Amino acid sequence: MADRIKSLSGLDASFLYLEGLGTPMHVGSCLLLTKPRKRGYDFHESVMNLIAERMPAAKALRRVLQPTPLDLAHPVWVDRDSIDLEEHILKRKLRAPGSDTALQNLIAKLHSEQLPRDKPLWRFYVIEGHHSGQPILYTKIHHALLDGQGGVALAKLMLDLEPRIPPHRHAPEPVAEERTRKRDVAQAGARSVFDQFSRLLRAVPETIKVAASGIGELRTLPERLKEAILIAPKTPFNAQIGAERSFAMFSLPLDRVKQLAKANGVSLNDVVLELVGATLRDYLKRRGELPEEPLIVAMPVSLRTEGDDEANNQASMVQCSLATNLADPVERLRVINAATRGIKDRLNTYKHLIPTDFPGFAAPLWATGLSRLWAMGKVSERLPPLANVVISNVPGPPIPLYLAGCELQHLYPVSIVTHGLALNFTLHSYRNSLDFGLIASRDQVPKLDGLARGLEKALDQLSDGLSKRANAESA
Repeated sequence: MADRIKSLSGLDASFLYLEGLGTPMHVGSCLLLTKPRKRGYDFHESVMNLIAERMPAAKALRRVLQPTPLDLAHPVWVDRDSIDLEEHILKRKLRAPGSDTALQNLIAKLHSEQLPRDKPLWRFYVIEGHHSGQPILYTKIHHALLDGQGGVALAKLMLDLEPRIPPHRHAPEPVAEERTRKRDVAQAGARSVFDQFSRLLRAVPETIKVAASGIGELRTLPERLKEAILIAPKTPFNAQIGAERSFAMFSLPLDRVKQLAKANGVSLNDVVLELVGATLRDYLKRRGELPEEPLIVAMPVSLRTEGDDEANNQASMVQCSLATNLADPVERLRVINAATRGIKDRLNTYKHLIPTDFPGFAAPLWATGLSRLWAMGKVSERLPPLANVVISNVPGPPIPLYLAGCELQHLYPVSIVTHGLALNFTLHSYRNSLDFGLIASRDQVPKLDGLARGLEKALDQLSDGLSKRANAESA
């Protein structure tokens, strides 16, 4: 049994503790697919067959949380031999006529519901009744299990390169699960705490060495850190959030965004940041709420080494200005590009020093308690905000993929909002599309369709601005 117990890292466990804030901490996606031309094809049954077939290789989907005795360490994952797929792959049906708005509202509702802790922390929903007749799959999986890149690795396991309909699954024979002994869980927790303290102590000399060589004299470190940490202006997005969510989906042509980036010597992510910045600038300006200082974005960055597809979290956050104090989209792009270049340089230097773990001694007690105090005291509204919005860009494949025999047309991410950060733009590139999933607290942003459509307007404005600038320079 001991080899089937896996300790959570501090970063993995933090997503469990943060639910003490009253905010669900799972991520998901909405997959729009095309049904194969096969008589009698049943999408729900095919998804069940697919997951049953791939389950032996999908460890993340078989893991169940187990607290350590007396909560003396982070919880542990215990691998189950089998799970009841009927509890995890469910059906929902839209009311006629099954509009896009109804689909987005249903996903917002489902995404606001926490996952039960006594079962593996994931659920898939087959959504029927969409006006397009397309099969739709909404997935959600707890962030404690994996980050964005880990999700991509799991998706690779579930998706195919050709339209293969999985064979019919036979009802599994009942499996007598080996009972998890408290002694094994306690030993795993104790080993984890010891290892975490050991790694922390081993990292101290290297951290001091790099800090001294890369930043300069240690006596100037506080001043330099103060300069590096940005303080964001207050916006309507920096507020205590409620339980309900709003959600919107939107796509932009990937080739067009890539061409703009390449022609102007910037990255695709720089263009995305400018488009979101322009959209938020216009949104807040129309409401008379645009601050004079530039909005600040929080961006997840992967700390994974190449080839690491472990289902866990290996990521951190960086800040970047969106230059929303500038009216000219070309100037905004130039400022954003300069800022992201500096971020890349710093990240390359200090990437291996960024912690993704912390000792779990009694963490389930003090970390969950702190998160509840944070929510009850509305601390996020009292402290200066470090960011106004989260933007996450997850690259995907340029080739067609298939799920249970259906061709995948679009994959819209569904991410997380929390107190003080009520708005999140997450995007996923797939084939020739940039698929945006916008999620917000319904209290702060009741409808996201306008913001989603603003991305297209921002792309046109940036394209026009860059063309005029190029023509002026050539003349």
